[in-house]
Amino acid sequence: ELEERLARFKGTEAALVFNSGYAANVSVIPALVGRGDTVFSDKLNHASIIDGCVLSRAEFKRYPHKDMAELERLLAVASDVSRKLIVTDSVFSMDGDIAPLPEIIELAQRYGAMVMVDDAHATGVLGNTGKGALEHFGLKANENMIQMGTLGKALGTFGAYISGSREVIDYLINKAR
Repeated sequence: ELEERLARFKGTEAALVFNSGYAANVSVIPALVGRGDTVFSDKLNHASIIDGCVLSRAEFKRYPHKDMAELERLLAVASDVSRKLIVTDSVFSMDGDIAPLPEIIELAQRYGAMVMVDDAHATGVLGNTGKGALEHFGLKANENMIQMGTLGKALGTFGAYISGSREVIDYLINKAR
């Protein structure tokens, strides 16, 4: 029931609950990408994202904070890579600034990459109804996007979740550690 309610809240087909945001990031990122793939990460992303990227064994490309020109350059260079994942915090925990999600999503679509948004610091804070960064920017989730959020920050409880397409959530149920 919690997963169904989280999926409705985030505007996705399905959700999967984890015991913490750290567990979600270090489980999901290696399930989505591995050797031969490339993951692109903002240099100020949370440590749990960085750990997930390293554990994935995918080629790990970090771009300067919010530098969309450099992210595009890195994506263009990796045009022959079969699986590409852009992962970003939506609200960066140390600075409190917001990722340029419209530009990230546009670049992901242009270069055939998946997007994973860590909405831990945005859920309950950003958007008219607290749904996070996508609501803040007036964006809709799509089949190439995964959202992670925690229940332990603004929502004041324990745990975390991943929300996305039913296909991705079913895959994660079977593949994520």
